[in-house]
Amino acid sequence: MERRHSTLSDDELFRVFRGTAEEKNEAFAELYARYSQKVYVYCLRMSGSPDDANDVFQETFLRFFRHEFSEGERVSNILSYLLASARNVFLNVLRSNARWSPFEEGEDTGGAPLYEREELFNMVGAALELLDASYREAFVLRFYQGLSYKEIAAVTGDSVASLKVRVMRAKDRIRSILSPYIADLARHE
Repeated sequence: MERRHSTLSDDELFRVFRGTAEEKNEAFAELYARYSQKVYVYCLRMSGSPDDANDVFQETFLRFFRHEFSEGERVSNILSYLLASARNVFLNVLRSNARWSPFEEGEDTGGAPLYEREELFNMVGAALELLDASYREAFVLRFYQGLSYKEIAAVTGDSVASLKVRVMRAKDRIRSILSPYIADLARHE
């Protein structure tokens, strides 16, 4: 299936999105194809639960689709806009006294993965769930989404300097959490 708007920039696609109902649907489909995976990964890493991530993810795209953008409003970096929106949805869920656990009920943690690389990836994911939300968010945006500190600042509204500190502290905390496991892996090689 050919994607009619696949060559358009975010800015051009946003202009199409603000057009007729048909144009809006087509532009939204293209935006979804471009950014759904990155937004979902962000939601999953922030929540730690596929069910909660799905809820935040769906609410993010639904809000974007339903938002009535004013005449002069412009969104030239749609990924940053969507990540900021997902962040707000996530923070609203945290604030709303709803049950929110970074661990899935009945999660089976037994059994070693087939490859050490997969095991390390899983351990980093588990360590992320132990971080304070602000450290986890900065780490996820930097290393999983590949955003620059300036782009992260646009999403979170924080200064570049404070984000660098958060990422550094997140890495230090992850290193501290994982050091016994990494030492154990090294002993068994």
